[in-house]
Amino acid sequence: MKNIKQLLCIALILCAYNRVGAQNEQIAIEQINGNEFAVSSINGIPYTIVLESSNNDGQFNLASTGNITFKIGDVIPDKSTLRIVFEEDVFRTFEGNLIQQYHSDIEWISSSLDIPKNDLTIFALRLDYTDESLEELKGKVFEYAETDQKEDYFNQWIEKINYSYGAINFIREIYAASKGEDNSQRDNFLPIIISKELNNK
Repeated sequence: MKNIKQLLCIALILCAYNRVGAQNEQIAIEQINGNEFAVSSINGIPYTIVLESSNNDGQFNLASTGNITFKIGDVIPDKSTLRIVFEEDVFRTFEGNLIQQYHSDIEWISSSLDIPKNDLTIFALRLDYTDESLEELKGKVFEYAETDQKEDYFNQWIEKINYSYGAINFIREIYAASKGEDNSQRDNFLPIIISKELNNK
């Protein structure tokens, strides 16, 4: 869980900044010599790389660290494409771990603020909030911060819930984009013409 949290934290920071001139904000495609190019994950999220209309078509697992190397000779100019897929099992793992951490944070804040068990229904089961409903939740939880110490616990919880909310919305958005939904991440899952991307470097 710690590693996934670190990866998503990096991803959220990176996604706050646009890579000027980049065709894709999730992966980097770099020529490493006259014969090869490499593909790596920018944000540490593992993807499936799909190579099409080339001499080496197929699906390749891109780990969260490291890269995959391909031969430039297998690329057909202006035709060969590369795209990424965010697989469902990877998405479910990330989502599940974030929800598990979210429930651990609920247990911590409810214990720290002495929130009665009957009142725990204020928390959504699967981190399904909107911006508005999350702010409403914060207001309800703050009602239990009756001392300076409890207010300090509340502020710590705010950081935790803000992270969890941002992270799970991010991975849900990129998964939806990978499945074809037209959202702000969709461009990152469209086919990239490899020769054009390498020539732009």
